[in-house]
Amino acid sequence: MSLEILLSVWAVALVLSLTAIAVIIRPLFVVLVEICGSRERARFWTVYSCVLTLMAPLLMVSTPGLLDNVAASGSAGAILQRSVFFACGGIIFALLVMGRAVWRSIGRSSPAPVLPESPEPTS
Repeated sequence: MSLEILLSVWAVALVLSLTAIAVIIRPLFVVLVEICGSRERARFWTVYSCVLTLMAPLLMVSTPGLLDNVAASGSAGAILQRSVFFACGGIIFALLVMGRAVWRSIGRSSPAPVLPESPEPTS
């Protein structure tokens, strides 16, 4: 696969990932504050989830040999279609992993009390 095609495929995956992150980040943070009990812990897990949502589609479209036969045909439409398919598959996988973890956390315990935000250390 040429570098041009690879960069295009990565761009498609990044745009789709960033769109998914933009849609889910605020509601996810609110739920994680309830589950984690502090804004700091919720912030960590929100960032972790965003990285997972960003990296899973990139990994899917970067799988060696996955797009080679489509790239060899030279059809830009087919390459775009496969890229979107595998990028969305990666996003769905990441969201399923996160959803299952949140669901299991909510199911086994009552929400943790939300603690006041700790002051930032001064230097």
